[in-house]
Amino acid sequence: MNITHVEEYSFIYGPGCRYIIWVQGCSIHCKGCWNKDMWSFETKEEISVEKLVDRILKEKDFIEGVTLLGGEPFDQYTELLSLVKTLYQHNLSVILYTGYEKEELKHKNYTEVLNYIDILISGRYVEKLRNMNLGLVGSSNQEITFYSDRYTSQSLSKTNQVEISITKTGKVLLYGYP
Repeated sequence: MNITHVEEYSFIYGPGCRYIIWVQGCSIHCKGCWNKDMWSFETKEEISVEKLVDRILKEKDFIEGVTLLGGEPFDQYTELLSLVKTLYQHNLSVILYTGYEKEELKHKNYTEVLNYIDILISGRYVEKLRNMNLGLVGSSNQEITFYSDRYTSQSLSKTNQVEISITKTGKVLLYGYP
């Protein structure tokens, strides 16, 4: 899997403490996207699904689940499917962001993934529809769909939040919906 960044402990991309994975590469290119540096399919960190799962499972006692965003996770469909199946087997919740609409996922035959996730956040980011009061979505056209009964809409934050992380080298990183 080609990933651009991992944040082992986050509290803003879904309920509880979550392991966040930003994938590298996006074929959609939403206007106004704030992750444009993740559009390129240039390799950032190539990691096997097995090694990524090993890294995640080392944190299992501290996290509630995994959130995948990017880039576009569905642009790495085979790896994505393998990852979410394995996380499902380990009873970790999965929240998955995509710029694709649910109908597009059906058309591309990408729906098997939906059997192994808890929440799908779907739809293109539309800059004109940006809303700072929607929590996990950036624009009002995006849809949150629940695929398990693990969470309800009451489980999700309705406010936009940011987190600051300081790397081992002293670099300051800002995450979330500024």
